[in-house]
Amino acid sequence: MIKVYGSAYSRASMVMCVLETLGVEYENFPFNPRSEGTQAEAYRALNPTGKLPTLVDDDLVLWESQAILFYLARKYGAQQLWVETLEQEADLYRWSLFISNQIEAAALDMLLAVKYAADGQVDQTLIDDRTKVLSRFLPVLEQHLQGREYLVADKLTVADFHGAAVLAWPKLAGFSFDQYPAIAAWIRRILALPVQKLVRAKAAV
Repeated sequence: MIKVYGSAYSRASMVMCVLETLGVEYENFPFNPRSEGTQAEAYRALNPTGKLPTLVDDDLVLWESQAILFYLARKYGAQQLWVETLEQEADLYRWSLFISNQIEAAALDMLLAVKYAADGQVDQTLIDDRTKVLSRFLPVLEQHLQGREYLVADKLTVADFHGAAVLAWPKLAGFSFDQYPAIAAWIRRILALPVQKLVRAKAAV
């Protein structure tokens, strides 16, 4: 059985959502980021970065969220959560990597700045700096999502699970998407999928 290391409150939530959508059974080890479990020698033998998530599928040990998502869709998807043509595949990589390379670091910095603020004092200089980064790249994504429900190929793919999760981070940190209604609608659409609620419900048990 597939093993997934990481809780529903980490990047592992994307992985679990994909597995649930594809109907693939898995065992979850609900480690939280920066927890004792991620620093244990046994876990570091699987993932030397000590980060989450990690997936074990028979002899394959895989880390890095997007690599895991791409692998699961290609191996178990049977045309679900993936695309049909090489051109669409290139588009999926393009938008996934755009979010990962241009937006994700700033989005995560904002979330962590709020989550781990000492004595509740948020580093506003950091928030302002990362907001400038988002303000540079979000208009590109906003234009792309005009009239679209999903990121690529007019269908739900792994790129949506990854992208919407990443864009939710600055929202949790208080960033307003009022200037980006298409992005805001897309985030709400993906996070409201029944599978998202299922993964969160399992985490609450």
